[in-house]
Amino acid sequence: MASKSQSRSRSVGLGIGLLMLASAGIVLVGNARAANTNGWYTRQQAQRGQQYFNNYCAECHRPDLTGAAGPALVGDSFLKQWSNKPLADLFNFEHSNMPATNPGSLPDDTMWSITAFILQKNGFAAGSTSLGQQVANRTLAK
Repeated sequence: MASKSQSRSRSVGLGIGLLMLASAGIVLVGNARAANTNGWYTRQQAQRGQQYFNNYCAECHRPDLTGAAGPALVGDSFLKQWSNKPLADLFNFEHSNMPATNPGSLPDDTMWSITAFILQKNGFAAGSTSLGQQVANRTLAK
């Protein structure tokens, strides 16, 4: 009888241990997912982006992003064009075609900052991680 009791105790202990391990895994995955959805850019990055935007983009897109010689980068038309696409699509378009006077001339970090500013103006949330290549495959959706 003692061996049946010990066997049952080990089985219960093993079951509890596996349950705790599985729970810890769920918590870690949940935390990783929460970190991924915790905003798109930092506020500081968007502030730098505004300065870059004013220097390189505002002439064609206006300082308020409503468009002039270039299309509006804020509002329904912008969101309709870029929503549900990878962020990389927007970044690659910007980097390849802008500024219109010298396409592809701005460094990646400058373009990511400008993109952060554009996202901020379209109501996308700020977070604790700078926008960059590590999130380029994220789908652009609020």
